[in-house]
Amino acid sequence: MLFLLMWGLSLAWMSTTYGHQRTALSQWSIRMAGTWIDAGSQLSEWSSLSESNRQVMLENARLRAEVESLKSQQRDRWSVRETGILRSPGWNQSPWMVLDRGGRDGISPGTAVLSMGHAAGKVVDTTAHEAMVLTLTHPGAQWSVRVGSLGPAGRLVHESDDVRRARVLDIPWAHLVLPGDSVLTTGFDGVFPADVPVGLVIDVTGNEADEFQTVHIELGANYPSSRHALCLSNPRKDRIDSLILQASPSTTP
Repeated sequence: MLFLLMWGLSLAWMSTTYGHQRTALSQWSIRMAGTWIDAGSQLSEWSSLSESNRQVMLENARLRAEVESLKSQQRDRWSVRETGILRSPGWNQSPWMVLDRGGRDGISPGTAVLSMGHAAGKVVDTTAHEAMVLTLTHPGAQWSVRVGSLGPAGRLVHESDDVRRARVLDIPWAHLVLPGDSVLTTGFDGVFPADVPVGLVIDVTGNEADEFQTVHIELGANYPSSRHALCLSNPRKDRIDSLILQASPSTTP
């Protein structure tokens, strides 16, 4: 204790007697004060940055929750049921498909059917445990599709006796179509969601003097090789169909 007292008195005497030591001590005091000020400033800045980061993390969590909620709503909009295929188009020149699920399994007429990840047709009739599907290869059926995700809407119709082929009509020549382009559903026919793959372009024919071209495609459903299918149903689809039926001339007063 006495040593510390004597050491303090020595420093005080030196700082008041010798100018050089007084100057050095003053500079050292200034540096120490600056160091403490910088440390306090950095601590305040770190505290503010920490709070900002906390707010950003909370906002990110909120946005992620909203995105997941929207995804959940989108998933709930279409329900999916897996089915097996009992009969496939092409067998005995038949354009129909028969599934191993029916009315008691939750399958109803109008349900969209996908095969191998591509649009395949829609259910038109059911028994208790079977469903008949009107496929894309049926000669009396037409489907709303587009070439490319931003292309104009056209009509997909049966191509020939080959169940792997179809053609798309009403595509203007002004829209460039090349082999390998994707063909997707539009959702306008009320059967499939929009942007479900249908097939790939293999050829384009027609006279350029005409307004429209004929687009020949290979269907992705590949009916001869398909053994399983997915059935898509949507409560909103039934409500929309009900509105259209109510507004049709046969049902209006």
